[in-house]
Amino acid sequence: MSKHIGSLRALPGWLNRLVVWSQLHDVKGKYAFYRWMCKHYSDCYVCYQFEQASFVLPVDEWCFWLEGGPDNYYPDEFGPFCDLLNNLGPFSFFDLGADIGTVSALVSRNCARLQNIVAFEPNPGSHAMLRHNLAGLKVPAMPVNQAVSDFDGMVSFTTSNSQTGDHEGHITPGSIGDTRVTSIDSYLTDNVITLADILVLKIDVEGQEIPAVKGALASIQRASGVVLLLEIHPEVLASQEQTPEDMFGEIESILDVSWFVPMFGQRKVDRLQPFFNQFPAQQYDVIALTPSLQHLL
Repeated sequence: MSKHIGSLRALPGWLNRLVVWSQLHDVKGKYAFYRWMCKHYSDCYVCYQFEQASFVLPVDEWCFWLEGGPDNYYPDEFGPFCDLLNNLGPFSFFDLGADIGTVSALVSRNCARLQNIVAFEPNPGSHAMLRHNLAGLKVPAMPVNQAVSDFDGMVSFTTSNSQTGDHEGHITPGSIGDTRVTSIDSYLTDNVITLADILVLKIDVEGQEIPAVKGALASIQRASGVVLLLEIHPEVLASQEQTPEDMFGEIESILDVSWFVPMFGQRKVDRLQPFFNQFPAQQYDVIALTPSLQHLL
């Protein structure tokens, strides 16, 4: 494996093994060790080995230390998500806002009927690692260094320089910049990609969730079934002066779906009640299923 991936360099082998062990175990002093690593090795990546493939991640991503490495990434949400996908027929996976490819890799390792992956990530700081991580998967996987919305063009991308990967980076529609943005339908028109009959879209695009769905509508309508995984983020919604009901309603206006919450055993969302009257006020991933797939839950 290359000693450099993007702007990051590999940790010395002995230190990489120590960091991996520390991330995988709940040990006293873990956070202090994490802070020390961020101070002295913030320009390095950590390397995990899965079967014949490696997976790399930034030293300074606390979530991997907290959750126990990339194979334990928010298991109360992505465990039920992968269980659902294992009940599907062959499916294609679109990872919108893929970051370094953690969810794509989880789906690849845990879902036998996955046919292929198309992963979009506009942040250049994350894209080099995404490209490396997808290259080792067992299915064809295409990394795309573009943002996703319902239009094509060039826009500005706002990101924090405090971390290698910025989960809250976002585009500004109507701005002028050097980040390419596309819709799923346009991208599939311009590129030859064979898709399965069932489409699964994980959408984590910081405010472009509704436009991303609208920009994929032709592709969705051609599919025999669709699964959407979207993030309910109270702070992002508040910044846009929206509620979960606004997001649900806009998607339901163009697509017939029902909503489920994997963290609560795939509990169905009652659309006659406010979302946060049914679930504690926090960040969630929610699943939307088209009618042909709702019998699976």
